[in-house]
Amino acid sequence: MVAYASLGGSGIVATELAQRLARRGHEVWLFATERPFRFDEKSGVRFWKVDMPYYPVFPGPLYELALAGALERAMREVRLEAIHTHYAIPHAAAAWLASEGHIPTIHTLHGSDVSILGQDSVYRNVTAKFLRRACAVTAVSWNLALRARWAFGIKPRVIYNAVDVERFRPFPERRGEYAAEDEYLLVHASNFRSIKRVPDIVRAFFKIRQRVKARLVLLGKGPEEAEARRVVEELNLGRYVSFLPPNPHPEYVIGAADLFLLMSEEESFGQAALEALACGVPVVSTRVGGIPELINPAVGRLVELGDLEAYASAAVELLTSDELPQMRQVARRYAAEHFHPDHITNQYEALYEEALVAR
Repeated sequence: MVAYASLGGSGIVATELAQRLARRGHEVWLFATERPFRFDEKSGVRFWKVDMPYYPVFPGPLYELALAGALERAMREVRLEAIHTHYAIPHAAAAWLASEGHIPTIHTLHGSDVSILGQDSVYRNVTAKFLRRACAVTAVSWNLALRARWAFGIKPRVIYNAVDVERFRPFPERRGEYAAEDEYLLVHASNFRSIKRVPDIVRAFFKIRQRVKARLVLLGKGPEEAEARRVVEELNLGRYVSFLPPNPHPEYVIGAADLFLLMSEEESFGQAALEALACGVPVVSTRVGGIPELINPAVGRLVELGDLEAYASAAVELLTSDELPQMRQVARRYAAEHFHPDHITNQYEALYEEALVAR
């Protein structure tokens, strides 16, 4: 299993899938430049650190070649039977350089490897070449699969992300840590990239607070944190907005919330939104990418990108609805029925078996 260790959906999905497979008795090696954020040392997954030596003759570390070298060495030393990468660029190329078709390669597309980097001519054609050579390619939503077909000329199989419904569950006992009894608690969690539009979440929260008592917790870190803090100060929201760094137990924060806020301008699936649903927390999100495949009127609301007034109205409508307690129950049941880890892991196991038979 190959993953990026940085905070983000693709690394979470890869790490948690690797750990579920290991618990089922498979021997799994996880390749990354450092231990991923949610890596469990007790899971049985073996970690293989990808070292990237720096030589002054090069403009920077050569990650693709370093990963290919690590995979090739592992093929010899631990007899890898298959390579499954998460996020195509540059993992698909590195996997092929290492394997040269001697063992199956499977690639899972996660979003910006198709919608942003995949649109760049520098990466698109060469990535498409290695994806076409793979035994299988998957995408985390139908929307992403369609976009990959256009970008790379391939037809990925759709396997949705999973959520651990035992871990991600309601934590009402922790609510008092973040909000007063007469206040609603709203939460957003992400890597604070510009695509997540965290400053706009703050602006929408300002509109929400004009109608109901509420507090906002922003869980994560990233390049847009400084701008989000500036907007908090500009709107005089310092008493009502808390910034929390990433922690190993996001479920304690999300599971205490009344509503989860997502305002991305691009989202292939929305792993954080799925984790909120598993916690019994309805979601208000922009209608982008694969989000409509996850969020329906029974578990949340969708609004058009950029319409902060409609976004705030949707949030207030849910918070003040008599149906909110029932929606919380529906959201949790929906997550468990459609995105249970066992169901999703079964699909990946079947895919591996097909790839090994076809080799």
